[in-house]
Amino acid sequence: MLAEFIFQFSKLQISQQCTISNAQHYRHYRHFTTYYVTPPARSVASKISVPRLRVPLLNAPTHLGHYTSRVTRPHNEDRYSVSVLTVPATSSLTPRSLKTKAPPERQVFFYSVFDGHGGSECSDFLAQNVATYVENADLNSIERLERGWKENIGGYWTRWRGHLEKFRSRMSKDSDLLLRVPISFLQADYDYTMAERPSGSTCTSVLLYSSNPSVPYWSDAPSRLLVAHVGDTRCILSDRNGVAHALTSAHHLSSPTESARLRRYAASFFTDSFGEERFGNVENTRSFGDRSMKRLGVTAEPDLTEYTLGSRTADDGFGGDEPFLVLVSDGVTKFAADQEIVDIVTSTGYRSGYARGTPQDAAREVVQFAADVGGDDNATCIVVRLSGWGKWTSPVDRTGDLREYRLREALDKVARRQ
Repeated sequence: MLAEFIFQFSKLQISQQCTISNAQHYRHYRHFTTYYVTPPARSVASKISVPRLRVPLLNAPTHLGHYTSRVTRPHNEDRYSVSVLTVPATSSLTPRSLKTKAPPERQVFFYSVFDGHGGSECSDFLAQNVATYVENADLNSIERLERGWKENIGGYWTRWRGHLEKFRSRMSKDSDLLLRVPISFLQADYDYTMAERPSGSTCTSVLLYSSNPSVPYWSDAPSRLLVAHVGDTRCILSDRNGVAHALTSAHHLSSPTESARLRRYAASFFTDSFGEERFGNVENTRSFGDRSMKRLGVTAEPDLTEYTLGSRTADDGFGGDEPFLVLVSDGVTKFAADQEIVDIVTSTGYRSGYARGTPQDAAREVVQFAADVGGDDNATCIVVRLSGWGKWTSPVDRTGDLREYRLREALDKVARRQ
């Protein structure tokens, strides 16, 4: 798989495959962490070292698709980021006897979708900075961080004590990500909130790394997936049979867990004109920013879930040969069901022909479908190729007829208005 990726990169000159035809549809941030660096290798025949290859992930349409559109809105407040983090390959739970002066490191692929509201300042801040927060997180800052929220924000946070310790207890000896991610999310939110900046943003991030550090997650080796979720953006996984699995749940008042958490602090709840239950001026009970609602319990503390990919025997897996992950903003999920999204990606990936059927094509198709059936919100999609991509023989399109019907209905509505 790695050899195939390098071949595709060198032969197709991937940057040409992602020509930006419409600037408003491609909003991303280029910095040094958007490159995957292949591990050092040696040629068996010549015993000569093979140069390490720097692969720009944002220009790798055969392995990563990304697309965003303002749709009918005057501005696009969605953002997304693609990064490769260098983090320790151990945790604070690793026995001292196994630790070294120079602890081993691993490359972790970090993909995020941000859905801004009330402006794009918060989603901009996150797209440009959240990867740095995760990479440089201080794991010993728990008490200082909790004290800052309590003393400077108050309200809900005066009783928010010891919450981060539950993440420490879930860490394994092989990874500190289950503590690193919530600390970095809360620290980023604290810094943004204390700067008294406007707007807010939801976020769904995935962190992927292979169990074999010498190969990337899209190889045939099993890999680990950590999903960090704040708000109502979404992560969806397709299993090898093309069945959609939602890996996140929206943080709305309709969630019993969220409702119970907040009713002790919110003065009143109400239902808006769209039938959505709200408190204050927000719909999401978890988000970055939204300073005016922080005292009432709006938080960027992420829900964290871990899975094993590429394994047929793992208890926390999906059967192996999973073909792809999808990250989307609610401008997609309000107008396309999870299975419809998976079927669009699968049917696009099954296409034949030169430079067709890539994750990049699929991401564009998902956003376009949401817009065509009546979408009226900013829409963003990231499609992450996994080890099972292309292993389908004759994929089943479970929602093809339904999508055709919905598209015809949308066209008829436009015709009637005209």
